[in-house]
This record gives sequence, C-alpha cells and structure tokens, in this order.
Amino acid sequence: MSVNFIEHLQKQLGFLERSCKSYDEGYIDEGVRIATIIRVLIHDTKSSTSLLHHMNSKKINILSTTFEPSKQTISFIGMGMMKIGSSDSSYFPQLGNGPINEFIDLDKWWNQVVMVLGKEQRISRKKIVLAAANKDGGTHVDSKLTKEYEMLSQEGAAGHFSYTNNGIESVRPITDAHLVSLRQMAYEILNSPAILDLANKYKKTNNLPS
Repeated sequence: MSVNFIEHLQKQLGFLERSCKSYDEGYIDEGVRIATIIRVLIHDTKSSTSLLHHMNSKKINILSTTFEPSKQTISFIGMGMMKIGSSDSSYFPQLGNGPINEFIDLDKWWNQVVMVLGKEQRISRKKIVLAAANKDGGTHVDSKLTKEYEMLSQEGAAGHFSYTNNGIESVRPITDAHLVSLRQMAYEILNSPAILDLANKYKKTNNLPS
C-alpha cells in the first residue's frame, strides 16, 4: 500500500491549525507541539525524511514575517510584538501585523536568524524548532537543552518591559519568547500558498470542501 503524502500533509496542517487555536486560547505551551509538527514537515536527517522532502517540495517559497539582522546586531527579537502599559504589558506573536511579509526559499527561511541575544547567540528558526521538539517535550525530553534554547526560554532573555506609573518605575521580564516564536512560525506556514496548494491537491482529488 503506497503512502499518500498529500493526505499526510493535510493532516499535519490540521494539527497545526488546532495547536494555533489552543495557543491563542491561552495554552501557550502548545508551542512545543507546534515545533513537532514543523519538524515533521521540514527537517531531514540521516534516519528520517521530512514530509515536504517526500513530496519533492523542498524548493518552495514560504512566508517570512521578519528580516535577518546584520552581523553587527547584538539584540534582536524578530518574531513578536510588544505592548507596554502601566497595568498590562505583553510580548505576543505579531501574526500578519508586522512590517515584513515576504516569500523566501524554504531553506533560507529554515536557517534565517530570527533572534539575537548577544554577540554569540544568533538563533534561527531551525534551532528553536529542533530544541523544542527534540529536547523540550515535543517528542523527547532531554536533561540538557541547547545553549541557545535554554537562554531563549529564560525569563528576560528577550528583554524587559519598563514603564513608569505615578512616578514609580517598574521593570518586568519578557517571558516565553521561544513559544511566541513558534506560534509565529506556524502563522507563516499556514499563510504560505505553496504549502496550501500542495494540501489542496488532496481535497480536489477527493472532492472535499476547501
């Protein structure tokens, strides 16, 4: 019996949509499950083949909602937005509300630096996804996280909120920047026509509603 990879792609995108819905409802640790789905779609190793590779579709373009910082940049958080107020400050996925919406080659997207936490910590989508999926409970729990992911998941790693209320200055760390990044990646994938077109081939073949 042959494997219907288009059907599997449709299933994974369904998983991704439901994880995004749960994240948006407040279950932000769903970001780890998002990482596992992205890994299934994109990541190839000596022992495993990605779904897009099986479909001969690793050359497609995918939506990027951030730009890559220069080599001189020492602080950059490209996957989220901040709202700062005297009683309510948050760091959250920018979804389609950021200044950048462009389509780039999948390999460039996968390896694009999306966060910089100091001179030596240039973090790509790939590093965030694989650490969450392979070490932080997506498919495996490891006693030791990668250096970049451990730093990114710490409170305040992506910066702090600072505001003044009635003359009193308050500082609060940004939390869960790694999960925000994963939710934003899911948005990028689900808004990439090349991936959706691949999945829709299954719907058309089986006369299913779009």
